[in-house]
Amino acid sequence: MKRMLVFIMLAFAVLTACSETVYKIRPSGLDTFNENPITITWKGEAKEVQSFQANVQVFSMNNRRDTYATFDQTYRMAMSTIGVRVLTRIDLDMGGDIPFRSVVTDGENTLIFNPDTDEIGFRINDPAAQSPLNRVFGQMTSLSRVNLSLVRQEALRLSLDLSEEYEDGGRVLLLELPPALLPKQGTDTIISSRAVFDLSNDTLLETEVVMKLEDDTIVTTTVEPVYEEVNGVPVKIGQVTIIDSKAPELAEGFDPNMPYFNSPDEVP
Repeated sequence: MKRMLVFIMLAFAVLTACSETVYKIRPSGLDTFNENPITITWKGEAKEVQSFQANVQVFSMNNRRDTYATFDQTYRMAMSTIGVRVLTRIDLDMGGDIPFRSVVTDGENTLIFNPDTDEIGFRINDPAAQSPLNRVFGQMTSLSRVNLSLVRQEALRLSLDLSEEYEDGGRVLLLELPPALLPKQGTDTIISSRAVFDLSNDTLLETEVVMKLEDDTIVTTTVEPVYEEVNGVPVKIGQVTIIDSKAPELAEGFDPNMPYFNSPDEVP
């Protein structure tokens, strides 16, 4: 089985008013985050994240190739909530050779444009916006607390499987997302999808999607947000994405009796 880990870290400013407080954060338990501490600049007295700007760093590791996570890319992201709409802008660090390197979206329509001239290169309608689960998707991208009342309301409206369980000694809310209601993924087939919410602080704990590719490879993608508490508010400072790929057959000539190691740490 091939495993790919992607670490996304946010060094950002939460924008609410005029006063400003700077926090240097070095989360415990995650080596990549420890080596690349997060800085949060909190402006204002608000108790929730309404808008923010972030310099994002992406690190990745493949357990078939790498022994540690390496820097992959960086980009700048800004998000603001206006009424019920969430506007997001991403500026890619690709240099001037690629003119259309900025993206802005409201979750339904996406524009790709040249930040130097504001010329629009592409307009894209997001297929996820047509999904009945659109309002749930909006909560799953939250940078802080999730509106669990809305999640429960949507689950009831769409007759989704929603249950409370105990995991690692804490209460969680488990939401199963029917593949029939999810956006199509080309020729790939979604087998299952779920979201897990932490009821102790109303945050997204994990999402998991299991897909079957055209060649019958099974790919399980798990996304685990990373939070730190600032001013009594859980703030998302990054996320860890784990992509497990399991091929249906062994490569030709592969000896099935050879020892198998999931990571370099297992090699004697």
